[in-house]
Amino acid sequence: MNHPPKLADRFLEWFCDPLLLEDLQGDLYEIYEGRTEKGKNARLLYWWLVFRSFRWSTLKKNQKIKNSGLMITKNNFKIAWRVLLRDKFNTGINLLGLTVGITCFLLLGLYVKQEISYDQFHTKKDRIYRLILDEDYGDGRTFYNSTTPLRFESMLEESFPEVERGVQYIRRTHLVGRGEKRINEPVALISHDFFQMFDFELLMGNKDKPFTSKSGLLISMDYAQKYFGDIDVVGKVLAIQINDEIRDFVIEGVFNNIPKESSINFDLAMSIDMGRDLFSDRAYTAWFNIIPETYIELEEGVDPASLYDKVQDVLMGQLAEMDMGGEPIQRGQYNIEFQPLTDIHLNPDIPLGYAPVGNPQYVAILGAIGLLVIIIACINYATLSIGQSLKRSKEVGVRKVLGAFGSSLTVQYLMEGVLLTLFAMAIGVILAFLLVPTFNLLTGTDLVLEFEWWHVLVYLSIAIVIGLASSVYPALVQSRFKAISVLHSGSQSTDKVKARKGMIVFQFIITVFLISTSLLIRQQVSYLQNKDLGIKYDAVISARLHASPEAQRIAELTSTAMENGEILKAKLKNYPEITQIGMGSHVFGNNGWAHYGFNDKEGNFKRFRLLVADAEYLELFDVQAKEGRLFEVGNTLDERQGVLLNPAAVELLEFENPVGAQLPNDDFGDHQILGVTEEFHFSSLHNSIEPLVIVQNPVPILMGISDLDINDSFVPKLVFRFNGANLLDATDILQKEWEASFPNVSWNYEFVDERIKSQYESEARMNKLISVATVLSILIASLGLLGLSLLVVNSKVKEIGIRKVMGATPLAIFQLLAKGFSIQILIAIVLSIPLTILLMNQWLDNFAYRTEIGAGLFIVSALLSVVVAAIVIVYQTIRAAKVNPVESLRTE
Repeated sequence: MNHPPKLADRFLEWFCDPLLLEDLQGDLYEIYEGRTEKGKNARLLYWWLVFRSFRWSTLKKNQKIKNSGLMITKNNFKIAWRVLLRDKFNTGINLLGLTVGITCFLLLGLYVKQEISYDQFHTKKDRIYRLILDEDYGDGRTFYNSTTPLRFESMLEESFPEVERGVQYIRRTHLVGRGEKRINEPVALISHDFFQMFDFELLMGNKDKPFTSKSGLLISMDYAQKYFGDIDVVGKVLAIQINDEIRDFVIEGVFNNIPKESSINFDLAMSIDMGRDLFSDRAYTAWFNIIPETYIELEEGVDPASLYDKVQDVLMGQLAEMDMGGEPIQRGQYNIEFQPLTDIHLNPDIPLGYAPVGNPQYVAILGAIGLLVIIIACINYATLSIGQSLKRSKEVGVRKVLGAFGSSLTVQYLMEGVLLTLFAMAIGVILAFLLVPTFNLLTGTDLVLEFEWWHVLVYLSIAIVIGLASSVYPALVQSRFKAISVLHSGSQSTDKVKARKGMIVFQFIITVFLISTSLLIRQQVSYLQNKDLGIKYDAVISARLHASPEAQRIAELTSTAMENGEILKAKLKNYPEITQIGMGSHVFGNNGWAHYGFNDKEGNFKRFRLLVADAEYLELFDVQAKEGRLFEVGNTLDERQGVLLNPAAVELLEFENPVGAQLPNDDFGDHQILGVTEEFHFSSLHNSIEPLVIVQNPVPILMGISDLDINDSFVPKLVFRFNGANLLDATDILQKEWEASFPNVSWNYEFVDERIKSQYESEARMNKLISVATVLSILIASLGLLGLSLLVVNSKVKEIGIRKVMGATPLAIFQLLAKGFSIQILIAIVLSIPLTILLMNQWLDNFAYRTEIGAGLFIVSALLSVVVAAIVIVYQTIRAAKVNPVESLRTE
């Protein structure tokens, strides 16, 4: 007999599943013999057929795979799915709790991610620093600014080889367009190396040389669409007003919209060279005239701390001839600090630059709330699962008798938790996507939940982690039941019951804490918004006046704006609905009031806020005199020389009898203190009342000061009270008269009461978020309590039936059910009190004026918690009371 190739046979026997080998080999032999009889090349064919048989279905290891972890996992998921379907009520409670927790977690996580990801997209972020100017002259004169002199950019590049490049960024507002369509737009002035340092994408134009001339302009995609309806706009012209001249700027580049997570943000950009037309020559040589933000890019491996001594050497060499109050500047008095780019957005300790700074405390609080809510959901699942262990104890016992190991049971219960969490994650992601607009309204943010392929992996990973975290303890508890004791009694050990009660306590601690926190924040916000500020500001509207384009100095800006204000004032007085009209350099609710400093006669440095306002301004806001008198309307001497102080200024200047006196420095011009006002709050209640000097003519004060710090506009504002029925009518009147008086100047207005309330927007938004989180935590805790109370009812079916036969009332059944939860809730309430006091006292320390944490807060929180628990237990009591005792006593 002609045998097939032995080597091919051995290869077949090596890889083929023994259960398939006999049949497969027989078939191959028949084919081989048939080919041999026909005299064809049977041996080659046999090799070919053996190789074709080498496939997944015939391999020996396939049998092992059937018993491998993959198949076990598949079976575990099948069993988990059947268990979840079998107990629909418990599954529904757990699914709802996890879905709510995951949705809240995703939304808050999205907010936290945005806040902490600011400026992270720059590839050189670890080498880019913003320069901070820190002046400390040792006599009370301390100045800390994130804006710097214009001369810093060239000085650093020329003096320090460690600095690869430096750029400056200035943000100003200019009128864009021509005629009636002009719009006030923020415009940036940027250095030529700007796009080489930062990863802002220039879609059209030259990244290395973005400006070929001083009249070049860069525009974002959004603004290209806004002004031209297209992004192909290179070479087109856009008119921008520079001082009093409208100039045509040629668009030389289009850049991609700057990400929201950027501390530098603009849509229009000019060359930094345009600064020569905007600022004086002195501004380019001055050391104390601060305008731009300056950024540097260090060489790789350079530690900014190593530059400190070199910076001081250069500064001392250039500042040697400068003097402050007659004495030369000493080493260490004029300092430059280096702030990492990624530190800018969440560092409120550094003074504001051109971008708002987030509050790291609120980011941490909201992140913690997101974690707390998901922890409550996990505990809710764990508590219910442990509660269900009594119901599934016999199942565990039977499985162990049939040979199941504890580890396999643990894996099984983990699979149930992961499967349920995957469903909750799918629903939670959909809900989060739908709720993003609502969340943006609550937080005042502009979050976008976008989907990319890798997000699926992120959500799956989060779901698996949450599923394992929520089910690991119940899985370990249930898998460790002893088969004999379980099948004999079916009862849970005391340790398991204690664990379940402990988790209920922890869950309610978080819930009660969130209730207390929400109530306290609401109380503080209400206190801030309703506290008597010492002024009357209802129905008051403010509008920034128009100063002469040629005006540069503070006195010129003030006088020319007030001259224009008199024109508008005369027209507004013709309306009977407008009863009081005034003008002032600052309006209550706005930050950045002018900060002036001077040396008194003893050489002590003093600083105060300055308000330039007419007599009608003080009357309109109902500012009262504590000593002396206020400005008199029409009194020209008051207009030229009159000075008013607030009580804090009197204390600062150490006056015993301020009325009739002068400020303690001979350099001030002719002036006289007319009176002292009653105490009133002109800035946020986050801070205590600062010394304030009020004048109508700023010139005498400007003559005596040695420094100035102001973040608000120098241009005065017109304010008026409207007594009409509809406040919107006031804006129509203002617009009509403004356009008639200043047809080529844009106008804007604010309601002062809204501006004052807006100072506490972040607190109000956080209160809304915590309130929502509190409601969600109450919902999740209620679901857990509902499930557990149902278990208690089920475990006491016969007892309740017997009690009803013996005449027990629904109240008695309620007491029976409530007894099992009352102690845990009471413990949670007691433990939450010190936690709330500790954490909320730290938050309240941010306010100079704060509400008190009283006992009433905790009483209300406790009552709300008890009411929630009582509602759930009452529901179960009603259900139990409706059950026929005969049916209860039949139950096994």
